[in-house]
Formats: sequence, structure tokens, C-alpha cells
Amino acid sequence: MRILAVYYFVWYCAVSVLIPYTSLYFSEQGYTSTKVGLILSLWAMVSVVAQPVMGIINDRIGNPRTIMILCAVVSPLLGMGFQWTSGIAAVLVLSVFFAWFQSSGGPIGDAIAVEIASQRGFSFGSVRLWGALSYAIGTFATGILYEKYGYDNIFNYYLVFSLLICVVIVFLPSAKLKRSRAPLFGQIGEVMRNKPYIVFIVTSMLMMMSANMNMTFLPLYFKEMNFDKSWIGSAFAIAALIEVPMFWVAVKLSKRMGRYQLLCLASAIYGVQYFMMFAFESVSMTLSLQLLNGVAFAFIAGTSVEVVQSLSSEGTKATQQTLYTAISWGLGGIIGSALGGVLVDGLGAHYLYLILCGLCTIAAVLFFAFRRHQQQVAPTVAA
Repeated sequence: MRILAVYYFVWYCAVSVLIPYTSLYFSEQGYTSTKVGLILSLWAMVSVVAQPVMGIINDRIGNPRTIMILCAVVSPLLGMGFQWTSGIAAVLVLSVFFAWFQSSGGPIGDAIAVEIASQRGFSFGSVRLWGALSYAIGTFATGILYEKYGYDNIFNYYLVFSLLICVVIVFLPSAKLKRSRAPLFGQIGEVMRNKPYIVFIVTSMLMMMSANMNMTFLPLYFKEMNFDKSWIGSAFAIAALIEVPMFWVAVKLSKRMGRYQLLCLASAIYGVQYFMMFAFESVSMTLSLQLLNGVAFAFIAGTSVEVVQSLSSEGTKATQQTLYTAISWGLGGIIGSALGGVLVDGLGAHYLYLILCGLCTIAAVLFFAFRRHQQQVAPTVAA
């Protein structure tokens, strides 16, 4: 449990120095919002393919630590190339290789963590909350650091933390996910015939698409509203800090009200946040509303991974975790980043949040409509 907590702490430190600031990094390099959206949507597009492919490879070779170390080493080295690459064409080519490895390690790590947690009798949320804590610390510190010194060195910091991740991975528990014995296409077919699982990831994609657009374009919202950009890191930190206790709360609420109902509540909370950001043009209000963002995300992250695990068969757990991430975050990110960039250029970041409110409202209705699937999930979890 302790080494998993350290793993999530270091992993999300690495995420905190990079992901929240990529839109500003490319924007500061002179790219328009549409081009920034194109670059980030390509990252998401690559992840849709990379994550399930790497998950399938992991399920077949049964050695997740090797794949995780490979991703942790290769992705920052490729990321360094953005500092010496100019021109949208060259950036897009490099993005394909960078996104392949950067996106694949996390879902495999989640699959290992959930499996170890279930075998050793503790909740996934009890270790995942350390990632929320490190993300809060990291985004707060880097927001101040980047505003003072600029965004040119974000990939250097990412390299440092990625090397630390490699060290921690070596000490992860030796428990392995069960290897798949089915033929490759049989393994894929087994996943695709799992109807409750497919329903879940498609519905999740809609909600995560809005969350992805918020994460990507919140810095540009600050820029358009003429807010002090040094508060960007604080905005992400506020959201991440409240996640720490909310992961614990999510465990209690999912048992009391049901997982689908909790996801419905999370979607509604997101919707309220986005509507308030549309209605009130205030930096203090925007910062306060990040509390809602953190609550909603903790409810999702603390619940969805366990739902996927409960819906996964032996030998496909990593495949289904990575496919869930690829569809919900990846495909949702493709649509969200590309559409969000166009909307920001055409309507402005302000009106983007009204659209995000509508997307979350639809997701909340869908999760409520599919709550009957919780009856299928619960016996599996109990088993």
C-alpha cells in the first residue's frame, strides 16, 4: 500500500508539471487556439490506439512493470524534442510518438493498483488520493514557477519526475495480472461483447469530454478574461487538494447510493461549475468553483476504475482499463480538444463553458437512465 501511494504521488507530480500547461506552452510558441486544439486532439487520437494496444500487449506478456518503465523513459525523451522542433507539421509528427508512450503507462498502473488493492484488502481510493495530493502541490508550485520563468522548460521538469517514476516502479509489488490465453481476436471479441462495459465507457466519454475541454482551455479562459495567469496553478491546485478527502467520501457514497448514481451526481456537479463560470466573470469565483471540479473528479476517478475492474474478465483487465481510458479520455479528448479550439476561436472561452454545462447535463441524464446496470455490477464486486 505504501509503495503504491508513493507511485501515485510521483506519477501525478510528473503530470502536474506538464499536462495543465501544454496549451499555454504551445500558445506561447505562437500557435493559434485552433492549432493548439489540433495538436492536443492528435495526442488524444494517438492515445485511443496506443492505450488498448499496450494493454493487450501487457495482458499477453504478463509483465506490466517493464511496459510502465518503457513508457516512463521514452515519453519524456521524446517530449524534449518539442523544444527543438518548429513548424506545425514537425510538431504533429513528433506528437504521434510522444503521445503513444505518454498516454499508456497510467492506465496499466491503475490496473495493477486495483488488482493489488482487491487482493490485499484495501480500497483503490486510499492510494489514489496521494496522487490528488501531489497534483495539488505540483500545480500550485509550477503555476508560480512558470509565470515567473516562462513555460519553455516544462518538458525538462517532466523528464526529472519521469526518472523518479522509473525508480518507484522497480519497487512495486510483484503481483501480476493474469495472462490471457485467448487468441488475439478472441480477446478483443470478448471485450466488445461485454455490453454493460461498452454502455459504461460510451456514457463516460461524454462527461470526460467536457472535463478534458475544461482542463485544456482553462488557461486560455484565464487569458481571455484578463485574469492574472499566475493563479492558473492555484486553480488546478484547489481542485486537486479537495480531491484528497473526496476520494474517501466517494468510497462511502458509492456503497450508500450506488456507483451509477454517484457518477450522475458528479456530472451534475460539473454542470453547475461550468454554468457558474459562464454566468460570473470573476477570478475569485472561478477559483472557488474549482472546489466543485475537484469533488466531481474524485467521484469519477474513485468510482469508474473500480466499475471497469468489476466488469472485466480474467486476462483482460489491463486491456479493459486501457480501453476505458482510451475511449473516455482519449476519444473524448480528440473531440473536446478539436471542437474546443474551434469554439474558443469562434465564440470565445466564455461561451465554451455554457456548452460544457449542456454536455454534463446530458451525461447526468444518461448515467441516471443506466443506473439499472448497477444491479449487474454489485454481485461481481461482492464476489
